[in-house]
Amino acid sequence: MNRQKILITDSLFIHKKHERIINKAGFDIERIDNPNLSEKDLCSAIKGKTGYILGGIEKVTERVIKSADKLKAISFTGSGYKEFITGYEAATDKGILISNCPGGNADAVAEYTLSLMLMMNREVLSLGRTGSKSFKTTKSIKNKTIGIIGLGRIGILVCKYLKSLGVKDILYYSRNRKFFLESGLGIEFVSKLDLMNRADIISLHFSNEVGEKFINKNDLQLMHKDAILINAAFPEAVDLKEMYKLLKDEKIFAAFDKAPDGKIPNFPANRFFYSNSQTGFNTQEAIDTVSNMTTQSIINLLLKKDDAFCINKGCEKE
Repeated sequence: MNRQKILITDSLFIHKKHERIINKAGFDIERIDNPNLSEKDLCSAIKGKTGYILGGIEKVTERVIKSADKLKAISFTGSGYKEFITGYEAATDKGILISNCPGGNADAVAEYTLSLMLMMNREVLSLGRTGSKSFKTTKSIKNKTIGIIGLGRIGILVCKYLKSLGVKDILYYSRNRKFFLESGLGIEFVSKLDLMNRADIISLHFSNEVGEKFINKNDLQLMHKDAILINAAFPEAVDLKEMYKLLKDEKIFAAFDKAPDGKIPNFPANRFFYSNSQTGFNTQEAIDTVSNMTTQSIINLLLKKDDAFCINKGCEKE
């Protein structure tokens, strides 16, 4: 009797110990060590597979879903599945279950966000070999007003980390107000415009479902001189044209956890820092946590067990 096969892309997630768990559950693995399969190659690779662990940055389009002749479940090694499983509606219509890993890398992203805040606020890049300054007295982050846009798992952790450092003034704006967190964390809910106007450091934490240029030209123009914009969401969340203008005029600073697409003006690193590729999520601990979550989730879905991370219809216990 032929065992069902699970396709796994890339090699960052799902290690040998996870493969053994999958094998023990009754499934064979076919692995393609490519983080960015083309649509054509993915259409070919998906044939004959009952499970699929999306470990790369390939796009699962509607065409890919149509090519899947035996597929029953997809597990995504991240939270923002719609960005990568663009054919999620077609998958749901076809009865293919989808799961993701909400919060699996939240600690890692929050930690990296804090690193960017401290680096930019203390002007590390100006005072080190990447800059030209040899001595300057800077201000502690404790005396700054911090604004958090998007109070999900990552945003909450950033608030907790900041409070542990003694930061007193934390503003937040989120789609849904979190009354139950405000007194415990000592944070203040304000409008997006108020936050952009008042905060010394602004940190972005939301999915691409909000759409491009969520931080628009008017928002950016409200930032006061020498304010710092930290973007741990996605580059296109910000009106880049307007941000580049403000950076050129030396009005603000910015740090992104991913380089924006297209041509980037040649700003000094201390004015505009960006990771060469998205890296905030990438710690050993976060990768292992997400791999554990994904491994158990794909097994649950294929064995028709309850799964806490299933996001589309058909996940109810039969």
